[in-house]
Amino acid sequence: MKILRIIYDWPPPWDGLAAAPYEMTKAQKLLGHDIEVFCGRWPNAGSIEQILGVKLHSFIREPLSGTLALTISPLMFLYYLWWRRTNTIDVIHSHGHFAIWIYWYRRFLKKNFPNSKELKIPLVVHFHNTVKGRAANLAENNKEIKTISRYISWPMAEKSDRWAVEVANSCIFVSHDIKDEAIKYYGAKPDKCFVVETGVNPDLFSTVKYEERVKTRKELGFVDTDKVILNHGAMVERKNVHLLIEAVALLPFQFKLLLVGPESDADYEFKLKKIIQEKHMEDRIVRVGYTPYPQVPIAFQSSDLFVLPSSWEGLPKVVMQSLSCGVPALASGFKASHSIDGLYYIKNLDAQTIARQIFDILESHNVVDINFVRSHYSWHVMAKKVDAVYENL
Repeated sequence: MKILRIIYDWPPPWDGLAAAPYEMTKAQKLLGHDIEVFCGRWPNAGSIEQILGVKLHSFIREPLSGTLALTISPLMFLYYLWWRRTNTIDVIHSHGHFAIWIYWYRRFLKKNFPNSKELKIPLVVHFHNTVKGRAANLAENNKEIKTISRYISWPMAEKSDRWAVEVANSCIFVSHDIKDEAIKYYGAKPDKCFVVETGVNPDLFSTVKYEERVKTRKELGFVDTDKVILNHGAMVERKNVHLLIEAVALLPFQFKLLLVGPESDADYEFKLKKIIQEKHMEDRIVRVGYTPYPQVPIAFQSSDLFVLPSSWEGLPKVVMQSLSCGVPALASGFKASHSIDGLYYIKNLDAQTIARQIFDILESHNVVDINFVRSHYSWHVMAKKVDAVYENL
């Protein structure tokens, strides 16, 4: 099968969504598919990550933050029209809003030229979130929407969501919650909605021997008796890292915090630094910035517990990565399809509750069901589920 994948994040860097479609593409290639990728790339990001046998067509990610739909997406759409003159495909698999003008084009054809050859190519749209769902959740949690998001990027992204739901032959959602949001806010038809959760690469995210774990912890500044709590991801308001800092401050001194991820919001970074100073946590926190995907497992393998006190998520890949490394996870903002030994959900988003749950989990010494995670959540399994969606078209 010839697949055209459209995705705005392709590594490097490995921020945000980049790792998921990259791993999905690798898994689909191993299943025997022929794949080309239209992808956004940040300027000066370095050499693009190649997959043997996959052809990449890259575009500058966006010249001004929040303007993707108004700048690069139209150029990609024009390139797509030119490219299609000499290229045939069996399915378009699009992730997110980079393909907004392809959605608009198919909507135009559907209304005016319903027998167009273009419409005979199935379109699958992959939803990692919904804009309306994000906005509702932020409002519910009293989180502020930034000006550029409120007036530029989010209105265009909402149009993209609505057009995608209208013209897609099938919609894939990373969780049942995201699927329900699309049905509620956009009127998505349930019979064309499918859930394929985020996967994990079990060869990369695996357990390590005790000696290696001790060595890595020492290099990070921890001793063997420390209880290392990990948070990995962008430092932004909705991730509630400030609550995690406050929670760890309530625990005994041997409970330490490892924060891994880029500085994404200057105002929120200022807030975090202020809390760290007020709680006298300078000696209990190790901060690591942006980490390339192949090096990410080191953080999980060095930790005792992964904590993600997020206001909302799709199905966070970091949770599955933690579990695949044998490290229990305490998280919020989503619900996995399966009950997994080692995955716990935060009962309330306040520091006292999070602190109590962290202490109880580490005292109980519960074991992660690694085999279940790898057999149900590997990218190979998820690629086969996507194949089933294609076959259903």
